[in-house]
Amino acid sequence: MPALSVSQVILHLNNLFGVDPILSDVCVIGEVSRATRSASGHAYFTLKDEDGVLDSALFRGGIGVEHLEIGAEVFAFGRVSVYGPSGRLQLIANLIEPAGDGILQARFEEMKNKLESEGLFDQGRKRPIPTFPSVMGIVTSKDAAAWQDIQQTIARRFPRVELVLAHTPVQGNTAAPLIAESINSLNHVGGIDTIIVARGGGSPEDLWPFNEEIVARSIFASAIPVISGVGHESDWSIADLVSDLRASTPTAAAEQAVPDIEELKGKLNYYTSQMHLYCSTSINIARNELKYSVTKLDRALPDLVTYKIRLDDLITRANSNVIHKNELTKEYLKGLAEKMTALAPHTTIARGYSVLQKSLDGKIINSVNEIGSGENISITVSDGVIDAKTVGENMGVEIPEEHQLNLL
Repeated sequence: MPALSVSQVILHLNNLFGVDPILSDVCVIGEVSRATRSASGHAYFTLKDEDGVLDSALFRGGIGVEHLEIGAEVFAFGRVSVYGPSGRLQLIANLIEPAGDGILQARFEEMKNKLESEGLFDQGRKRPIPTFPSVMGIVTSKDAAAWQDIQQTIARRFPRVELVLAHTPVQGNTAAPLIAESINSLNHVGGIDTIIVARGGGSPEDLWPFNEEIVARSIFASAIPVISGVGHESDWSIADLVSDLRASTPTAAAEQAVPDIEELKGKLNYYTSQMHLYCSTSINIARNELKYSVTKLDRALPDLVTYKIRLDDLITRANSNVIHKNELTKEYLKGLAEKMTALAPHTTIARGYSVLQKSLDGKIINSVNEIGSGENISITVSDGVIDAKTVGENMGVEIPEEHQLNLL
């Protein structure tokens, strides 16, 4: 095996530390036994416990330098490396937190990362909270101020909601499984629309049950939407992250769980007035449109009075024309009658004329060439008919003595 230089060994060790899953991202707890700060802003300190010491550094820009006080127990987050010039093993930290709260924070981050990787915090799975719930389940202690705050808030905002309390301790080592059991039991009651998991403010240790995995998984498994109202505005818990809705306090949770009945009344009155205004406006618009249409129709209709007068005038004129035409016709017919009377055969005969007819067929004789000698004829005069017979070459008329005169 070839020999390695010191720097090669140190480089190899740093490479190994860089890929090691523990030493490349480690959290070390220990007591600060030495702490100095350079002019450049870097901090150098030593962590120790009963069996060892570890040189450490927090470079400028790192977080938590104010916690580096001799004798203080801290959490140091960072990576392990070997410092080449001295060959010392050291911790290069990027975050310093005081122990106590720091331990809980580390556990919180660990649990958060675990559950987040499993999708318990995904926004896509969170369900909407019912707007008008009828029954709500409350997971908290019956002796807690949170329960009183929730009852008062619901009674003030939306008193028609029935509250079902699942009493449970909300702090202590045994609280987490009991909180989870209460959530599960409310899912089997039936008819519950929303669940509120709540407790008031407290120390991180007091609120810790709401960071336990069993509580997170019971909220995730709930078939009923869950609102988390744990602690104060600045407090965040795993229960807040997995719930369907996070509220800053128990009172805020109750406020977000139900509508404000007074606000609803105000909206109802507003919408009612708007509806009345809309209907009134629509009716007025329709009335005006109808009036306009009627006016337009009236203008389009004929003037019946004028047409009636014109019709009466035409009828009068027509009657006058008919009467005049009748008179003219009467005069015309009278003239025709007079002419016909003047031209009638008996009128002509009465003026001294006579009509000669053949006795055989009654044919009127208009010429001497139409009759021969010895034919019987009749002569019609004004006062009768004379029977005669033609004689001679000149068609003279012989009237036999035995023939009698036939008078008209």
